[in-house]
Amino acid sequence: MVSSGTSSALNSEQDLASIPTAQGGLSRLAIARLKSAGVPVVPVLRRVGLTPEVIADPEERLSVRSQITLLEEAGIALQDDSLGFTLARDFDPRALGLLYYVMASSQTLGDALNRVARYSQTTNEALVVRYREGNRLIINLSYSGVPRHSDRHQIEFCMFAVLRICRVLTERNLVPQDFSIAHHRSEGTAEMSRFVGTKVEFGADTDEFALNPNTRELPVIHADHHLNDLLLKYCEAALKNRKRDKSQLRTRVENAISTLLPHGRALVEDVARDLRMSKRTLARRLSEDGLNFTKILHQLRHDLALRYLNDRQMHVSKIAWLLGFNDVSAFTHACKRWTGKTPSEMRRAALIKQNTGSIARRNSK
Repeated sequence: MVSSGTSSALNSEQDLASIPTAQGGLSRLAIARLKSAGVPVVPVLRRVGLTPEVIADPEERLSVRSQITLLEEAGIALQDDSLGFTLARDFDPRALGLLYYVMASSQTLGDALNRVARYSQTTNEALVVRYREGNRLIINLSYSGVPRHSDRHQIEFCMFAVLRICRVLTERNLVPQDFSIAHHRSEGTAEMSRFVGTKVEFGADTDEFALNPNTRELPVIHADHHLNDLLLKYCEAALKNRKRDKSQLRTRVENAISTLLPHGRALVEDVARDLRMSKRTLARRLSEDGLNFTKILHQLRHDLALRYLNDRQMHVSKIAWLLGFNDVSAFTHACKRWTGKTPSEMRRAALIKQNTGSIARRNSK
């Protein structure tokens, strides 16, 4: 028989084991950016719960949630609301390590994209890359074990970095047929569109871009099948040792709701269908975890409302639509229920908090 103390310890170990981790290369790029801009990094790391020693050790993995938070804090400190894009545009692709080299030694671009789809989770356990060939080459990104709505910078880095690597590998200025990102932006997108070569659609159903099908056969400039065979063995070993996906049901439900909200279809039966289970099965499994669908929906709307209201260019009526409310009055009523404030009052409070934080950061320099 296992004692209650031992059982609690085992549960804690299992919880820790289920947390998706990343190699942390993107976090280290952000820290390097802070240092080059003369911004003190210790206060930023302290707000995220990380230490300089962890960042300095390239073998130390970070939780994906910590990386997402670090990028958000770094973006604020740098006053760069497009930090993920900035890093993707400027970084040395070799910083990706093994994943880059297995792509760079592949024979064709199609082979390289198949490699990144198979092995991306060895670098970031939350990142799921899907590659589909047909009338178009589709590169689709999604998250497992991490709520998609919690992130902007990491997913933007990944999207733009994959496109840039495709260009580097083929020495071609590849222009996607379309390029879409699921979260919303009201400004700062023109530079991104210039980089891509076509309009970047924000607020889309998925994070993906499509290339002309003929690009599949483009040769990779530094292809080396002997090196590729060797690196594939290392990648397969790394994939085998990676933890099994233990993403929480709540996260899966949140990610499903996020795509349905703007369409006003965030109903439990629609979410259950997306998760390939019956409405009754979803309710039972949520209940087993001490959860219920309505509370998850309300909390998600609240979290997204805070993020959208921070964007002063986004009109309240648009935010109401994005959150699946029929009109502004329904959104206002929900805000009062959550915080006791109207959307305008919430926006003013967020602005005051942001200005106070900026002053504190300047004084700490």
